Amino acid sequence: MDTLVIVMGAMTRVADRPRSRRVLRLIALERIVRGVLLLTAGVYLLFNLNSDFGRLAERVMRAIELDPRRPFFHRILAYLHHLHASQLRIAAIVALGYGALELVEGTGLWLDQLWAEYLTVIATSLLLPFELYELVHRPSAWKAAGIIVNVAIVGYLAYLLRRRVRRSRPLEPTVTGERLDELSR
Repeated sequence: MDTLVIVMGAMTRVADRPRSRRVLRLIALERIVRGVLLLTAGVYLLFNLNSDFGRLAERVMRAIELDPRRPFFHRILAYLHHLHASQLRIAAIVALGYGALELVEGTGLWLDQLWAEYLTVIATSLLLPFELYELVHRPSAWKAAGIIVNVAIVGYLAYLLRRRVRRSRPLEPTVTGERLDELSR
């Protein structure tokens, strides 16, 4: 039996092949780590709204021996120096919300909850257009890699969900000619 669906008001748990479970656990772990990092960043931003993030970034760059006077790094530092508390507050709230969503997805996937697979497919699919827009306007290898990973996750989970739906449907009996005569009477 490849797939077992337990019904408790709605589909909640799904037991899959060990290979599928390993992939789902890997996706869950990625979502949990990302969720924790985003929640941490959001909390940090909320408690440090009046900090000079440009100065902090410059110290980090010097510590890892990057030259902050290089044009690319200089633009980043100039942007960070001019951030306002209201911009940081919005970024913190977005990070907290997105981090909570990622943590819920990851925890649900880890606990083998079918709703978490649906949530992950929907949430990730909804964010892909924004990621593509960002990639077109500010291309980078990291953004491209992130999009590829997210598309692969959506594709894989959609494949698993479709396979489960097909297997969970009861087989319809075929109607033979004799049986058709009986039914028409």
